[in-house]
Amino acid sequence: MTTPVLELQGLEITMPTPDGPRTLVHDCTLDVSLGESVGLVGESGSGKTLSVRAIAGLLPETFTTAGTIRVEGQDLASLDERGRRELRALRIGMAFQTPRAHLNPLRTIGDFLTEALVTVAGFTPDAAGRRAIELLDEVGVPSPARRLRQRPAELSGGLLQRVMIASTLAMDPRLLLADEITTALDVTTQEEVMAVIGDLRRHRDLSLLFITHDLALAGAVCDRVVVMKQGRTIETLHGASMRTDAREDYTRILMSASLDAVPMAPAVAPGEPGTAPEPLLHVEGLKKSFRVRAAHGRGHDILTAVDDVSFALAAGGSLGIVGESGSGKSTTARVICGLERADAGVVRVDGSDWSTPAASGAERRARAKTAQMVFQDPYQSLDRRQTVRQCLVEAIRVHRRDDDRAALSARVSALMESVHLDVALLDARPRSLSGGQRQRVAIARALAAEPRLLVLDEAVSALDVTTQVEILSLLERIRLDTGVALLMITHDLTVIRRLCEEVVVMRDGRIEERGDTGSVLDNPRAEYTRLLLDSIPGDGWVPQRRIPVRTTPIPTIGLDRPTKRRRR
Repeated sequence: MTTPVLELQGLEITMPTPDGPRTLVHDCTLDVSLGESVGLVGESGSGKTLSVRAIAGLLPETFTTAGTIRVEGQDLASLDERGRRELRALRIGMAFQTPRAHLNPLRTIGDFLTEALVTVAGFTPDAAGRRAIELLDEVGVPSPARRLRQRPAELSGGLLQRVMIASTLAMDPRLLLADEITTALDVTTQEEVMAVIGDLRRHRDLSLLFITHDLALAGAVCDRVVVMKQGRTIETLHGASMRTDAREDYTRILMSASLDAVPMAPAVAPGEPGTAPEPLLHVEGLKKSFRVRAAHGRGHDILTAVDDVSFALAAGGSLGIVGESGSGKSTTARVICGLERADAGVVRVDGSDWSTPAASGAERRARAKTAQMVFQDPYQSLDRRQTVRQCLVEAIRVHRRDDDRAALSARVSALMESVHLDVALLDARPRSLSGGQRQRVAIARALAAEPRLLVLDEAVSALDVTTQVEILSLLERIRLDTGVALLMITHDLTVIRRLCEEVVVMRDGRIEERGDTGSVLDNPRAEYTRLLLDSIPGDGWVPQRRIPVRTTPIPTIGLDRPTKRRRR
């Protein structure tokens, strides 16, 4: 019987706390065979990422582990520190959820890709550069030689994720650990990335441990799926039949939380018959361009991010803007909120012209009171030094300076109740909250201004599916109770269907299609909209590569063959 590439037996992970050791992973047991793809799924806090970081040796030094971790039959506990580093460097590749956070913004892509080839594999700089180009070509990065001269800020999220995958292949690993690598990607880029990994598995006999909260995606691309709950692996299912074979109630709950199963958002009751009120938000002929580094590496080109975009959103309504990375949807939202200045066009909010920057601090505060923005990553948008109470008090005082202590305390409690958070969390800081709790705090902070418009930029894309449903249900209730209008920026069509009455589909800065959500998603007119819908994982879904790539695989580097003498 072939030895599994990866074996976990009874893995336990414990962290120290002031009250004594706390066990976060209790009994994680799984294996991955040669060339096999295994999905590891569960809600936030289930122990998925901690288990994978234990394999890669990336846990904090204060954490302790018990149980067994074997890679190609080698028990990591039997090796000294040097042996563990070498095994992980040569046999394990790891791709992270947010590649931009793991790349030095001041160094080029070429520096990132060639460092290990030179220092670990002993390549000369020229040979490492050629190998880096081959690796980028293999994962479908267009113009790979030019990419080596670029820095992370010049690449989209999808391209950066391909760069991260290319870097993991440099040492020809037997095992790839992929931790939520598609969470923040649009559906077409997600499809492309998963198709790349599928090709690599076939060409290299690469084993994959794929961590995700997307059960539909795991079932579509994984041979087996392991379900984790509260630090324990509770069942293992075949990917193709997981929906019918699930035995545990928890697994069935995860599956039933799919946004596809949730009905479309209800509309706000219309106004008086025969009336046509002025839209709360009116955007007309919006244009925005940026200077970017030229393709040949010298000088600059002009990138048109938003090109003649027009739409309207009624008070109390909900509108979604959907499209791939680089479609211009987030730039449109940032222009509306005054974070970017438009080159041309008109933005009117609640009857006021917002096309030009605010002329004074008072005008900026007035605009902030009318429109608030909730960002994708609350851990970045919240001040890590502030408690929840301090965060909310600060937001209230910006707009209501005359509140006394009692009124302020009552307002803070009301905000916590509005987003379904326990007041016991008021003295907690962001690091001690879950992703869903942090996003609720970010929404509460936005609501502190009592805005008429809430702009949500990928506000649920990084959350597990059950938390997504909770947050979207919360936003829907807030909209119906308060009459706040919602502008949802997202790459996820299922989120649009769940929350928005109307949808605008954008591509390359222009609007491809618009209309009420049901009509657009059920009977799309634009070919691009159909492409987005076809890219959503489901029964029988097979990811397709849409970027031209090599027709034959690039040979692996063969670390057992002599290269330049390896440095110690």
